[in-house]
Amino acid sequence: MKKLGKVVAVAAACAALTGSVAAFSACGGSELEINITGSTSMEEVMGKLADAFIADYEEANGVTPTINITGSGSGAGIEDAMEGRVDFGMSSRKLEGEELDSLEYTNICLDGIALVVNKACSVTNVTQAEVKALYESGTAIQNTIIYGISRESGSGTRSGFEEVVGIKNLYSGTGFNQFGSTGEVKTSIGKNSDGNTMGYISLGSVDTTVKVLQYNGVDATEANILNGTYGLQRPFVVCYQSEAELSDIAKEFLDYIMSEAGQAILVKEGYISEQ
Repeated sequence: MKKLGKVVAVAAACAALTGSVAAFSACGGSELEINITGSTSMEEVMGKLADAFIADYEEANGVTPTINITGSGSGAGIEDAMEGRVDFGMSSRKLEGEELDSLEYTNICLDGIALVVNKACSVTNVTQAEVKALYESGTAIQNTIIYGISRESGSGTRSGFEEVVGIKNLYSGTGFNQFGSTGEVKTSIGKNSDGNTMGYISLGSVDTTVKVLQYNGVDATEANILNGTYGLQRPFVVCYQSEAELSDIAKEFLDYIMSEAGQAILVKEGYISEQ
């Protein structure tokens, strides 16, 4: 769990005993406390938004709010929001079905899904058909990429990837691994000096440790996501039971995320504002 600001002592003690984010609420958290769980793709940038909000709030009001952020996967964050265990759930996929009936939500930005390989890989472009065949049946791409790394069940990145590519049943042969976070995918690809493995991560999480492939001949860029030519994209969503029932501090944080200052942070981190 990432903790920002000054955590109320009794809340921290209870959380330590139970190991649950819900403990903060159960122990009677401060009126200046916000609890957030969900997408690991969103965890880092949400932490940066929280840091900036806390600094601004403290300067303006002379008190310090606390924002507790746990990267637990989109499915877990949505469930926590539905059950009232947190103020906000983070999801890196669209809400659907019962989720839409139970929750309100705000799309805070767009994110591309980047197909990544080790820098030693000779492949530069893959088609939707090639990616689908690799992940559904283990069919090699251009006689070079023979393994596919995926995210865990419940991951918003995985849901978005499978929906856009059209993957129905994920292949589970030897060498086709699943990881629980964006960081683990990047680490695994970075170590794959044979260049025979492909993974997928949030575009905003791309760094110099991996090589990004074109998808259907299109570069994974902000401009291509906004104009719709790069097909692997998804929203970053914060969800909650009802905006009217959010605490004052939670409402202020949501407003900050959608403000010019908040959107500027998202853009700086490589995400795409629709405003």
